[in-house]
Amino acid sequence: MFRQGLLALTLCFGAIAGQAATESDSNQAPYRHPVNVTAVEFQDRYIAKRRFSGRAVSAQRSALAFELPGTVESIEVDSGQQVTEGEILVSLDSRLLQAQAAEVDAALVENRASLDKNARDLERQRSLQNKGYSAQQAIDDLIASGKVLKAQRERLKAQRLGVELRLEKSVLKAPFTGEVVAKHVDEGVTVKEGQPAVELVAIGETEAVIGIPEILYRTATEVDTVTVRGFFGETEASVVSVAQTLNPNTLTHSVRIRFPSDITIADGSIVYMLLDQTVDKPGFWLPLSALLEGYRGTWSVYALTDESTLAKRSVSPLYQEGNRVFVEGELADGSLVVANGVHRYASGQSVQVAQQ
Repeated sequence: MFRQGLLALTLCFGAIAGQAATESDSNQAPYRHPVNVTAVEFQDRYIAKRRFSGRAVSAQRSALAFELPGTVESIEVDSGQQVTEGEILVSLDSRLLQAQAAEVDAALVENRASLDKNARDLERQRSLQNKGYSAQQAIDDLIASGKVLKAQRERLKAQRLGVELRLEKSVLKAPFTGEVVAKHVDEGVTVKEGQPAVELVAIGETEAVIGIPEILYRTATEVDTVTVRGFFGETEASVVSVAQTLNPNTLTHSVRIRFPSDITIADGSIVYMLLDQTVDKPGFWLPLSALLEGYRGTWSVYALTDESTLAKRSVSPLYQEGNRVFVEGELADGSLVVANGVHRYASGQSVQVAQQ
């Protein structure tokens, strides 16, 4: 009897405890997963940063050639060597020209002696004429001979100048300070008139010519500087000119830009120019992590329809910039959108906004 009474008492207390636990669970609120949200703001347009590539080139690049034919006597530089303005690069064999110069110099000496003799003879004949011992004809002949000798002197001077010019042009000098990027001749080779001997690029000023589409022509003409990226990092380059006509091969406008002098860029390096394009498309900026990829390339986001319920909204990405994306779709100004971890939620799920 005692055992039966103890068992009944135990069952009674157990029933009371179970009922109390059930009532306690029913009084607790259902669990709602915390979510991070962001409020979207309607924009009637967005700014897209467009990137266009090109190659850096020296502001001056010249293929230097001799104006006269000849045989290469000496080459003073090699590819990759830096030279200063006026430095000798290549010389031609000038022995024949030097012989011609010596011949003209001798003729000039002879002409000077003839002119001196003519002047003395003329002075003597005039003195005799004053004494009545010389005819006017002799004086006239000497005057005429003197004019011929003076004309010969001028012709010889012109010949001497021509030889000097040819001697000068037999030496190829650097027209500016730069770097030799190519050598096209060797010693002992006979070169033709205008045949390139050395290719030289200037050091210091570097430019680039980059093609842009016609839609950005006005944008490029309205700015003085553009952002340029490359292995050197990022810098601002000045816009030198924007071609009005389209390149028939690429159907682009050529933008010529110049880099700052303190930026060292190798000739031929690839650079990227950034231009801001205003696109008149309404939409919203969202974190990239807010996008949920759907079926066949569709995209959506989770938005709060009230304080605690999620609903899926279709969106279309228009432009991505870093970790954010500009979209158009089923959103309203001020809508709260789940900012991250979207793969953990479902449409219709009850959630609570996490404290920021």
